[in-house]
Order: sequence, then C-alpha cells, then structure tokens
Amino acid sequence: MKVLTITGVGPGDPSLLTLAAVDAIQESTVVSYPVSTKGGDSLAEKIASKWITKDKTKLPLHFPMVDDQNTLKSAWRNAGNKLMEMVVKGERVVFLAQGDISLFSTGSYLSKELEKYHSECLVKLIPGVTSFSAAAATSKLPLAFQEEQLLILPVPDSYEELKGMLSEAASKKRVVVLLKLGKKWEWVKPLLEELNLIKKSIFAERIGFSDQQIIRASDLSPGSRPYFSLLLIRQSWPLIMP
Repeated sequence: MKVLTITGVGPGDPSLLTLAAVDAIQESTVVSYPVSTKGGDSLAEKIASKWITKDKTKLPLHFPMVDDQNTLKSAWRNAGNKLMEMVVKGERVVFLAQGDISLFSTGSYLSKELEKYHSECLVKLIPGVTSFSAAAATSKLPLAFQEEQLLILPVPDSYEELKGMLSEAASKKRVVVLLKLGKKWEWVKPLLEELNLIKKSIFAERIGFSDQQIIRASDLSPGSRPYFSLLLIRQSWPLIMP
C-alpha cells in the first residue's frame, strides 16, 4: 500500500517534537517541507534538522502566501503530484509542517489534496505541539479549567469585532487565544487598555526559538509585531482554586 506521512514539528524548539514525529523522519528516505518563496528557507525543516541526515533526499515544496485561489490550488496540486511521484518510486516520504497539522496548517490542505486526487495513497497524520500551548506552559497560564471555554482564532480585522468578542468571552468565562497578531497590535493594544485587559494578557512571539519572547502584554511597546505572534487573554479565574 502507498503511504505518506504528514507530521507536525511543533512551534520551534526541537525538543518539542513528538516521538512519533522523530520516528517518521528517521524512517523516511525523503523529507519534504514547505517554503513560502522558491529557494527560501523552511522553518519546519530548520526545527527538524537534527534528524534530517545526509542520506535523506530533501524535497522543498513552494506554497506561496497569497490569497488568490487559483495560485493556491495550483500549489497544492503541484505539491501533491511531486509527493506522489516519490511515493510511487517506493520512497518513504514524510512532509513536515510547523506547529500542529490540524491548526492553520499547510499540512491540512495537503492532506485534503491527496485525499481528493490520490485516494490510493494512505495518508498518516501525526499531530504536533501548538505555539499557544507552548506559550501557555512557559508562562504558566492554564488555557482552561473544568467548564471554561477556549476560543482560538486569528486576530479579527476590526476593532469593533474584537471588542464584541472579548466582551462575550468575559460573560462566557472564555479564555481567548489570538493568533497572527502582527501589525494589528497597533490597534489591539489600545483596545485591551480600554477594556482593562492589558494586564490580563500574555504576549508571545518566536515561540520555541532562541529569541522567543513571552511577556505580559502591558510590558510590550506599541507598534507592529512579527506575523507569528499571539496573545493569551484570561479575564477571570475559577472560584475554587488551590
């Protein structure tokens, strides 16, 4: 049976790779990974580089960061075909995706591409550690207790939309994880200050890398932040606590 493995490699720290991910890489003959520009570097490849030995064939695949549907579909189709070429040749192929493969991941699109156009291939999926769970552990901020809710989403496009979302989260005892903060921090910070949430929020960027930063949002200056940055917002705590 034709088999291809797609695995998450975590947010940045190689020690956060799962044993299953390491095994998949070590057992492979071809290691593939996404690049946003042709000839560019891959964060996923960098994270897993310790286990990508010289005897393995590297297969970078171009996934442009654009919104055009035709361009995206062409990239998915091309990637799927190239991977299947290797599988048909008898290679043991693993595709690396940063973070977890089921959350805002190139791995999810690739899995669906193979499912639709190469159904004869069994796709094995291996989950990975997420950036926000790693940030929560480092900052010792629990994401959810018992009946609490957890909302995970990219930062909304508008001030009013996020304001309404955070107000509802307070009434629902809902912890909020805001991903892909980037330039939006310029208007998100004033909103958190307006809602008295700035000291209840944790900011994190470059999680798992040597230059990671995980601090209280109140200590962060205004201005643009990296695309891969996030906020953890806990507005309340359970009544019964140790």
